[in-house]
Amino acid sequence: MAVEIGAAALTLTEMAGPAAAGTPSAMPTAASLTDIGNFGAALERASQAGGKDMVSPAMESVMETMSKVDGEARDLAVEANRLAASGKELTPSEMIDLTVRSHQFMFHCQLTSNIANRTSDGLSQLFRQQA
Repeated sequence: MAVEIGAAALTLTEMAGPAAAGTPSAMPTAASLTDIGNFGAALERASQAGGKDMVSPAMESVMETMSKVDGEARDLAVEANRLAASGKELTPSEMIDLTVRSHQFMFHCQLTSNIANRTSDGLSQLFRQQA
């Protein structure tokens, strides 16, 4: 476990670049070994506590929505790859079907993004009012 933590710290330090060396940078500073150790311990406690039981219904709903969007993207990619691999020219109906499904996917992405942004704005306003 200590070796894994050390490797993670080294990777984070390399990713931080100049920030880890003490020079000013736009990148965040690297995590210390203590931070990584505490994070690893928290993950371990969470996994021992049952992990899935700790997820709120709201978070499950968010993840379900994201999974649906991800599934749509995967299905669309599989269909597009299948049509491209066939080696023949697309028929007009296949083009329209692919275009409509692409637009439907983009609509779901925009809708999900809009809902997430409005929720974030609402929470920010709530916290500002309580402060």
